[in-house]
Amino acid sequence: MLWGSAGITIPWEVYQQYGDKVLLAEHYQAMCRYIDYILEKNIDPKTGVIVQEHVYGNLGDWLGPEDNKNDKTLMWEAYFLYDLEIMSKVAALLGKAEDVERYDALYTERLDLFRKTYVDGATAKTISSGMNGPQKGESVDIQTSYVLPLSFGLIADTMKVRFAANFANSVARSNIADDGKRCPPYSLMTGFIGTAWINKALSDNGYDDVAYKLLQQTEYPSWLYPVEQGATTIWERLNSYTHVDGFGKNNRMNSFNHYSFGAVGAWLYGYSLGIMRDEDVPGFKHFILAPRVDPTGKMVSAKGYYDSLYGRIESSWSISDDKVSYSFVIPANTSATLRLHAESLSRVKEGGLPVD
Repeated sequence: MLWGSAGITIPWEVYQQYGDKVLLAEHYQAMCRYIDYILEKNIDPKTGVIVQEHVYGNLGDWLGPEDNKNDKTLMWEAYFLYDLEIMSKVAALLGKAEDVERYDALYTERLDLFRKTYVDGATAKTISSGMNGPQKGESVDIQTSYVLPLSFGLIADTMKVRFAANFANSVARSNIADDGKRCPPYSLMTGFIGTAWINKALSDNGYDDVAYKLLQQTEYPSWLYPVEQGATTIWERLNSYTHVDGFGKNNRMNSFNHYSFGAVGAWLYGYSLGIMRDEDVPGFKHFILAPRVDPTGKMVSAKGYYDSLYGRIESSWSISDDKVSYSFVIPANTSATLRLHAESLSRVKEGGLPVD
């Protein structure tokens, strides 16, 4: 997460997870002041682009293997739009109608700027603003540059299929890291920002197979590479220690208990297990069960649970003899919407009997 956005996104996430508006009300004025600060002090008057690095810091997609190719202003603007969307929702929840209108208008204005500045309509690829990264109009075309626009709903519906295809290709192909090394297909080229959203963006756009292949990669850079090197915690770097190089050149800044890359856990719960919040009914009073079975066939079962305020939500699936078995448990005094992938309703059975 970008540091400047944390004061807005965290209260919203807490509300969605637990259904408590108190944190939103307590922090609302500070959240409003933050938006005003960005608009008043950190917008380039000629281009309209967010340019002041001290707003978000200059870390960018921290520890991403190809972060040098990023246009950092793309990430800043994407998160600012995400903040504006949240602000509109919070204002509505707190009964502040005038603020809703203001943030909706700002969102529409900034979204138009984003699309004109960072998306090439002809190729459906991301491009640079020229303010912090490659030359203006030059292709960026890396995983993080696609992840945020897709995750935050910033791409026009008429372009989304092509844009998502370019994104999936950036994962499925081999890539050259900033240090000149060639990384194999399905390598995790994102850093602390892109990693939090990458598998969500893939699954939301019809690429569950790519998401699972990315998850299951064991070569560097990948989530499982540290495990192959003996990791039992989440490391700050994917190569904090290796059997070949030891600590390499990472001794000066090298945490072995640093959860950022572990953000894929949210995808495992929300997509693989399928335990998803219902934004219209926060706190898991009502929720979604929509498991995504591994279409590659490499992963044949999944099982887990989430302890909500109402009790334990359980979800599991397994594949055997070309048949998928799914089971779940929901707490008392809650309800859930079940969504299963099947060729037709006639293929779905409950307790061995056809579903009406």
